[in-house]
Amino acid sequence: MVVLRALLLLMLLPAPVYAAWYKGVGSAPIINGNEDYAKEQAARAALRDAILQAGASVSLLTEVDEGSLNGNAFQVRANGHVNQIQKLDEYTKDDRVTVTLRADIWNDGALCENQHLTSKSIIMAPLVLVDKQYAVYGGLEDISQEVSQRLFAEFDKAKADFLAKSLMTHPLAVDPDRMSNDDQQQLQYLSEASRTQYIIMGKITDLSMGKVDGSLLSGDKLVREFGLTVYLIDGVSGLPIMTKNYHSRTYWPFSLTDRVAPGSDQLWQSDYGLEVTRILKTAVEDMSDLLKCAHPKSRIIRIGANTLEVAMGGRQGVKVGDMFKLQYQYNYVDEQGVNYANFSDEQVQFEVVKVYPDHSQLVPINNNMPLGIQIRDVVQLDNFWN
Repeated sequence: MVVLRALLLLMLLPAPVYAAWYKGVGSAPIINGNEDYAKEQAARAALRDAILQAGASVSLLTEVDEGSLNGNAFQVRANGHVNQIQKLDEYTKDDRVTVTLRADIWNDGALCENQHLTSKSIIMAPLVLVDKQYAVYGGLEDISQEVSQRLFAEFDKAKADFLAKSLMTHPLAVDPDRMSNDDQQQLQYLSEASRTQYIIMGKITDLSMGKVDGSLLSGDKLVREFGLTVYLIDGVSGLPIMTKNYHSRTYWPFSLTDRVAPGSDQLWQSDYGLEVTRILKTAVEDMSDLLKCAHPKSRIIRIGANTLEVAMGGRQGVKVGDMFKLQYQYNYVDEQGVNYANFSDEQVQFEVVKVYPDHSQLVPINNNMPLGIQIRDVVQLDNFWN
């Protein structure tokens, strides 16, 4: 009997997680003859590929000092999730560096103290092209649609960080830089209807063209700007929690009169397309790093006699035994007219007893449902399975 009990206890313990080797490949264009920078960016892209292969959070990239990705021997901090990096191959062809490496990655899902990683549910609105006059060069009038799809695909690849539920068909009639109370409520309703916590919005702000002086033999080269502003909005409060601008300039390997299909390999395998892709990946990494230790929130979608259901489930990493805390939201406006949202803890906790892909069933830990609790009230994932 004692042996049987010991075996049952072992079965209930979480399975051990071991470090393992994962291979990644990355490439980057050589801009203005800066081959060292191209090597660093190619190595970073390769490491990101390896991290995704491991099913880990892309925020692990912040654990690796970018300076350590230079040279022949990679060195990383011993106390991180990325234990060791080895370069397997590196070559340069057509002004582009390609790096293949393998990394020893410890993917236990724990990035923050006493927490395990849960993916954050998102819905994304298509990007808006702010200034269309430069889009005519290259035939990029529909570039915002293609970039939107590629940005959403980057969120979808980072499955340890994000549960990318939907890319909307039309942009939102909301300017996150000038939000009214009606705009805030519209975003809250969108979050509730889509059962997501976060909303992604953005603008393509710059597609302008220019030239750099070339040699007598090669002539001048065309360069093109790419500007992007992204907004991360907490759908529970309806307010932005991150606004970030990205900007870069790189060679435009086509003539002013060429028309390039926005979805073509011709564009996306060019130096310009690779640089735009790098910016999109960086935006996803920045949002992942910001949210990695955030406690997810969800609204109550159903209330029973002594149970309630919330719009978070197994696809986000919720497990039986997880604890949620009831919260109430209150908003205020400061003297400058800026909106803020605060949440007060009610010290009422619920335990997860059933988990479905996109929702979970909870019971109060004292078996007494609190008075006045309603559908649309907010609960926060308070502690995690250990």
